[in-house]
Amino acid sequence: MQTDEQSAEAHYDLALALDKAGDPQAAIQHFQAAQKYGKDNSEIQNSGILQAHLKAKH
Repeated sequence: MQTDEQSAEAHYDLALALDKAGDPQAAIQHFQAAQKYGKDNSEIQNSGILQAHLKAKH
């Protein structure tokens, strides 16, 4: 299966799966990509879990 590397939704979904699997560091990378590629997606931009992970990395 091939995916669009710039798909915000794909990065977001992968981040959620990685977080649930216990890999928050990998999840952060994909949350960052989701935020970058999903600038026009308010659901991604306003996601509480995305915001929490990006704050935690600092």
